[in-house]
Amino acid sequence: MALKTIVQYPHEALRKIAKEVSIEQLKSKEFQQELDDLMETLENEYPLGAGLSGNQINSLYRMFVINMEIDSGQFLKQFFINPEIVSFSTQTNIDWEGCLSFNGPDGTPDQWGQVERATTIKVKFLNREGEQQEIVASNFYARLIQHETDHLNGILFIDKLKSELVNTVELDKILKAEAEQTHSKIG
Repeated sequence: MALKTIVQYPHEALRKIAKEVSIEQLKSKEFQQELDDLMETLENEYPLGAGLSGNQINSLYRMFVINMEIDSGQFLKQFFINPEIVSFSTQTNIDWEGCLSFNGPDGTPDQWGQVERATTIKVKFLNREGEQQEIVASNFYARLIQHETDHLNGILFIDKLKSELVNTVELDKILKAEAEQTHSKIG
């Protein structure tokens, strides 16, 4: 396995539409290695990252991986090949998003904005063995899948902003103020 470089905005790969992956290609040793490299890069480049698409390592295939913490120290690791979101809930929410392709000088994500997403989605995809899968995802899981699927279509979170773009220091101040406001309403 090998760590790949995560390309940074405005790299041209981030605006390209990724190509479908054939079953033959998916089952090849080279493509399986590419999937392993994608997951290893996500796990090691920035430990708080939850998803990474092929576009973000300049590999223009319809694939992404997630490594999402579901419980303290427990992670859901999944490979999505040729994902297609087949339905979106009418209920949406707006929340903060960042992206591993929008890093600051220290190499960590440093651009954040509020994005509106469906709270529940149904998605069809192939797993790494080439088996057709269909899942229903809600909340952060749904947001993550929508964010990564957008990448495969050349769409970035900055294209869907419902707020100003802020850096990490500004976001921390906003979240701290919101938490204090919530605490004062409760207390």
